[in-house]
Amino acid sequence: MQGLMYRLAELDADSAGLVRVIDYFDALVRHGADTASMLRASAALADCVVGIDISGWSSSSEPRRCDPRGRWSPQPRLAPSASKDVVVDDVVVGSVWIERSGASLPLDEMLVDRMALTAAIILQPRRVLTDAEHTRNLLFPMDELAVLTSCAALRIEPSTPVRVLVYTAGGGARLPLSGELAPGRSTEIEVDGESLMLVADSFMPTPEFVDVARSRSVQVGISLAAAASDANMLVGTAKFARSQASGPEPIGNADDLGALNLLVAGQSLAHAAIPDIVRAAELRDSEQGSELLATLRVYLRSGTLRAAAESMHLHHSSVAHRLTKLSRHLGFAVDAVENRARTTALMMVIDNR
Repeated sequence: MQGLMYRLAELDADSAGLVRVIDYFDALVRHGADTASMLRASAALADCVVGIDISGWSSSSEPRRCDPRGRWSPQPRLAPSASKDVVVDDVVVGSVWIERSGASLPLDEMLVDRMALTAAIILQPRRVLTDAEHTRNLLFPMDELAVLTSCAALRIEPSTPVRVLVYTAGGGARLPLSGELAPGRSTEIEVDGESLMLVADSFMPTPEFVDVARSRSVQVGISLAAAASDANMLVGTAKFARSQASGPEPIGNADDLGALNLLVAGQSLAHAAIPDIVRAAELRDSEQGSELLATLRVYLRSGTLRAAAESMHLHHSSVAHRLTKLSRHLGFAVDAVENRARTTALMMVIDNR
């Protein structure tokens, strides 16, 4: 939105102002403002007294006026310089206005229009979101407030470790995922033809789960682990893991991709979210660990155990022993052919930290 404002400002200052006013009131709606806070914010924006009368909506409601300093019912009272009806469900329930002394400003009409629209949205009876909608808002939030609101509604502590599971079923097939897998009240949702679900950090696919996925031609991706409040940062790693799954191996796990997760497009992952990098960083801080990583670096550059051993003036069994020891610490075989890309990505990150 800010970028749009700047572009409009270059073309037409009034257009930029219109967008700013719209964005200002949209933010009030997103953050759950009530009519009182909307009125205070409107007075601050208009830099003059503003008012609202919704006695047609509630017989107990009285007209309220607020000045730019947030004081209620300031004196003296001026005649409205611009006003607008507040309409809820095609019924006029009141009005809003501004009391500007002197000449009106170009954006005054837009300001009262957005005041009226915002008041109507606030007064509209609010529908309670479903668990599926809150799950979607947690995985694809508009802002930080949406994340915290969804965590509270789903009864998930924001710090709870979770993963995101995603799959695209061939021929519309679905996996028989138990609701017990999901933390709190979160549920499986479908977005753009993909099924997504929050699962506990400890989730491990059972042999039966793998067999069902294979028999139904379903590729599944399991994300890295993170706190529930950061679940939206995991979606990309789950999709990336799924892209590495195949028929014989229908489950892709982001943990098995290590530093390769940094390749996820449009995703900004902290290095601390990737176990490979965390473990390697711990090793680098010790003399023995630094030696093991140096051996791996030479091995990757040399291509074979014997070539690495010759370069380091060691016996090839000594190099193999060091790589085995390093593999135990990192949790995967660093010298396995299938892990070559993962190991290379890890060393590139470690060498540039």
